[in-house]
Amino acid sequence: MSSLLPWQQSQWQRLQESRQQGRLPHALLLTGPQGMGKGMFATLFAQSMLCQSNNADATPCGQCRYCQLYLAGSHPDVNLISPLDGKKAIAVDQIRALGQFMSLKSQYAGHKMVVINPAEAMNINSSNSLLKNLEEPSAETSLLLVTHQPAQLPATIRSRCQEVRFGIGETAENRAWLAQQLPAGADIDLLLSLAGGAPFRAIQLADEGLLEQRQTLFDGLGQLATLKLDPVSLANQLNKANPDWGLLCLYSWTADMVRLTATDQAPAQLSNPDLSESLLKLANQVSLIGLFKLQDRIRQAQQEFERNLNPALIMESVLMEWQNTFRIRKRKIA
Repeated sequence: MSSLLPWQQSQWQRLQESRQQGRLPHALLLTGPQGMGKGMFATLFAQSMLCQSNNADATPCGQCRYCQLYLAGSHPDVNLISPLDGKKAIAVDQIRALGQFMSLKSQYAGHKMVVINPAEAMNINSSNSLLKNLEEPSAETSLLLVTHQPAQLPATIRSRCQEVRFGIGETAENRAWLAQQLPAGADIDLLLSLAGGAPFRAIQLADEGLLEQRQTLFDGLGQLATLKLDPVSLANQLNKANPDWGLLCLYSWTADMVRLTATDQAPAQLSNPDLSESLLKLANQVSLIGLFKLQDRIRQAQQEFERNLNPALIMESVLMEWQNTFRIRKRKIA
């Protein structure tokens, strides 16, 4: 995709105005939820900075020599940094090589562009190496750091970048764009709600069959609560499918149950509006303290997943916690 997305217009206009006025910061931090197309925005902006003949809205023409080089991945004034194949972290050697790139003169357009995506994939050594480049910026080089977890970056890096925030806002243009990307008859309202309003996340939910996995998991949790299914069996199902998505669903449902339990009125907005009645029935079987404990355990499990700990044991532990919470509640009622 090479065009500007509907929800990115204001950020694009602001940066292009700064560019025209000669006030473009040497380092930008593009932040916001996953699924907002921040990486696409970064690469499109990098291309526009090198284009010989931008369109009226400052988007790249796609036809000039520099655009052709960029699109072919052979523009010598561009450095796109991501984890290497099979790796999750950006290695320190990749950032060290960036220092050499920044020290060289531009070969074509008089400007050089660096995109680091995702920036939170840098480890401590990589971050420290990048800091040297940020402290002594090159006049003709711009760095774009893309992240949905800015808190994972050292404060020393964040403070040397100007943040460009991509917030979630629903407009008719956004919905029209999303409708063109989804299969006919797709429930756009539900997909956007489950995706937290992030359009590309909504597309992923529809394309990868995650809605079906979500329903399977929810049915299984109901059986766990009534002791008709053991946690190990359900954990095996989830680990064969998408355990990250399973944990995200668990956290979302628990959060909605807290909302339903903590107020006598229906919450203004649930993340899972299609399951509101079923979630309320489950919530009435569990204490509020129990729900908060479940939330904490699920969040801990998500962090354990990020540290590459044993996924099978993690999922089994979470589902046992879920089942035990209902057992404790039922004993107290009895």
